[in-house]
Amino acid sequence: MKITAFGVRPDERQHLERWTRQRGDHLVQTTALLTPETVAQAAGSTGITSFQTVPYEAGVFNRMSQLGIKALALRNTGTDNVDFAAAAHYGVRVTNVPAYSPSAIAEFALADMLYLLRQTGRVQRDLHADCYQQATTHIGRELRTSTVGVIGTGRIGSSLIASLNGLGATVLAFDPHPSTEPRLQFEPVSFQALLRRSDIVTLHVPGTPENTHLIDAAAIARMKPGSLLINTGRPNLVATTAVIAALQSGHLGGVGIDTFEHETADLLALEAAGHFTDPQWQTLLAMPNVILSPHIAYYTETAVRNMVDTALQALHDLTERQASDCEVYPEAGMQQAE
Repeated sequence: MKITAFGVRPDERQHLERWTRQRGDHLVQTTALLTPETVAQAAGSTGITSFQTVPYEAGVFNRMSQLGIKALALRNTGTDNVDFAAAAHYGVRVTNVPAYSPSAIAEFALADMLYLLRQTGRVQRDLHADCYQQATTHIGRELRTSTVGVIGTGRIGSSLIASLNGLGATVLAFDPHPSTEPRLQFEPVSFQALLRRSDIVTLHVPGTPENTHLIDAAAIARMKPGSLLINTGRPNLVATTAVIAALQSGHLGGVGIDTFEHETADLLALEAAGHFTDPQWQTLLAMPNVILSPHIAYYTETAVRNMVDTALQALHDLTERQASDCEVYPEAGMQQAE
């Protein structure tokens, strides 16, 4: 079976090569992103696998159809950058990786919480400025005595709740369909109650249109003064302008952002211009009570291997038995959470 892999990163190569040795597929690798212009590199392939945060445009599916390629396996979970209407129109089936490593993202969110609770950014700023005595003055807070509001109790949210339980934090959770795992200890509450009562609010819901700016100026105003906000979910969940204003006023005590609201546009600009610039990103980056990361919460050795193996197996399943448990349907595409 010939498969073309787009957007291949160095860390994926060993897993792609291992797959080739074990399964005997003819696997073509390219670092190019999947665009209407690059699809031609997959000529003769049975399927395509890809990883990118920039859009999968209608032209991609048009060209795939012309080449007779009817399957696209994403090596990630989020599908809000896929034009599902175009995929259906051109007869291209799409799969994703529903859960490559929920623990990876949950642990990353937890790391951001601890960094902000202990004011590590301010400590590091003072040490770099050779202000040792000042660096000893930033008193921290303990997670054990904090109330953490988890928005979304799917695989990632549930993994985080389990860790928070182990550390002794009080956990509130909001989800229209909350987890029923008996091992998890949390109080299900309304969205408004979670905002009002939490010392830390962390987001683990899909980037559906109705969730756009779930955390806006009104939501932030309901949060406790000095509370922390963590977004390792999707870029559209948080209104960045409102977050910056709340940080500048002191209403928010700190923010951890792994999925930045403007990352798609910024990455497209990076691809075109060769450098990353965004005024809001720079504003946040300069704040010692903000921790930014470039959409890497998922990024562990375990996750990368699972992403590659699941995507390639999905292509085999679609080809050999005309079905895959990882298939994402057009009407459900926006419901997939990372």
